[in-house]
Formats: sequence, C-alpha cells, structure tokens
Amino acid sequence: MDDMEKKQKELELKIKELEAKIEALRVTNEQQLNQKDIPEIVDSILSEKEFALAQEMENKMQQQQLQLIKWSAGTGISVIAVVISIFRIFFM
Repeated sequence: MDDMEKKQKELELKIKELEAKIEALRVTNEQQLNQKDIPEIVDSILSEKEFALAQEMENKMQQQQLQLIKWSAGTGISVIAVVISIFRIFFM
C-alpha cells in the first residue's frame, strides 16, 4: 500500500504541475490574442467610419445635385417668363 500511495501522490503532484502550466499557457495565449485583437478592432472601427463618411458624402452629393436641378428648373422658368413678357411688351 505504501508504494501505491507514493505513486498516487507523485501523480497528483504531476497533475497539479501540468494544470499550473496549462493555466500559464492559457493566460499567455489570452494576452497574445488581446494584443492581436487591438489592430483588428482599430481597423474595423476605421472601416466603419470610412463607410459612414462615404455614405454621408454620397447623401450630400445627391442633395447638391437635387438643389442644382431645382435651381436650373427655376431659372429656366424665370427666363422663359421674362422672354414672354418682353415679347408681349414689344410685339403686342
């Protein structure tokens, strides 16, 4: 029995040592993953902002184009009205 108890204690010690090594490796692995995640997180945030900026620019361009079309139509109508008025004044 004495020999079996010694082997059991040795095995328990080895198990504890291995568990400690596994825990140390897990902590090291988490730290490395956290350090690798930082650039990925920064890249994802920047790409989201670039996408939002691109959408904002597209919306602004569409608004400006719509205003230009409205201005052109309004100016065209005004010019036609002035030409008709001048024509009426001088020829009728």
